[in-house]
Amino acid sequence: MSFVTFVDQLFAGLSLAFVLFFSAAGLNLVWGVLGVMNFAAGSVYMLGAYLTTSVIARLGASALGWTAALIVVPLAVAALGAVAEVLLLRRTYREEDENQQFMLTLALSYLVAGGILLAFGTHFRTVSLPGFLGGSWHVLGATLPVYTVVTIAFGLAVTAAIWLGLYRTRAGLLTRAAVDDREMLSVLGVDVNRLYSAVFAVGIGLGALGGVLIAPQGAVSTNLETTALVPAFIVVVTGGLGNMTGALLAALTIGIVQSFATLQNATLAQLTPYAVMSAVLLARGLSGRRWALG
Repeated sequence: MSFVTFVDQLFAGLSLAFVLFFSAAGLNLVWGVLGVMNFAAGSVYMLGAYLTTSVIARLGASALGWTAALIVVPLAVAALGAVAEVLLLRRTYREEDENQQFMLTLALSYLVAGGILLAFGTHFRTVSLPGFLGGSWHVLGATLPVYTVVTIAFGLAVTAAIWLGLYRTRAGLLTRAAVDDREMLSVLGVDVNRLYSAVFAVGIGLGALGGVLIAPQGAVSTNLETTALVPAFIVVVTGGLGNMTGALLAALTIGIVQSFATLQNATLAQLTPYAVMSAVLLARGLSGRRWALG
């Protein structure tokens, strides 16, 4: 393998890894704090992609259009997530009924997917990039798409923001405390219901952000729900349920390995996430650990 090919595949793998991480981070956050496995993550990812096509269609493939997509779409979907948490999930926490939570998030998934079909139809949609994101940079002989490099840089920035939010803010301190003792927080005067709504909203918004980033990299279709949900769950399981650092490492490993595997066989490369997950689970065993904000 030449050095140029190595650099090309490495950057492609990193770009894929951060898209995977956003969906997985949303799943991990909701699971770790609320104890809810959000089966609507795939439809939220798809919603983010479809709303991006709508924003770009209205504002154009310009700096304004893409800035609006990156900011407005995740925030709008996060707001919808907060409403859904209040109306559907809030009453299930006390009972700790995982079956009910599973059915509610599954129902939410179908509602979102149905709404997308009604609003956008079944036709494939594409998104154009503005000129300054559509070109390529030549680095050490390798040709790197500008959008790939920007995706990686943006991914690093958001990942840093997640870490800072969890470990360097009062909201992050309360979030981590809620994992261990919700009742104690309530006694101390913290509005735990509001905290849970905010956590669910952030988790949903991160999933939508993944959809925004993936929209220009291929056709936007209703298949995105499945193609996003399964890899996100694989990243979560591989990294450890509730483990943010583990999810990041798992996403990076899967993204990079899959990128290089594509050079050998594109079809077999699709099995890479399953192979990585199996290898990790066999190596460490099933620890049964529920949460680790490590």
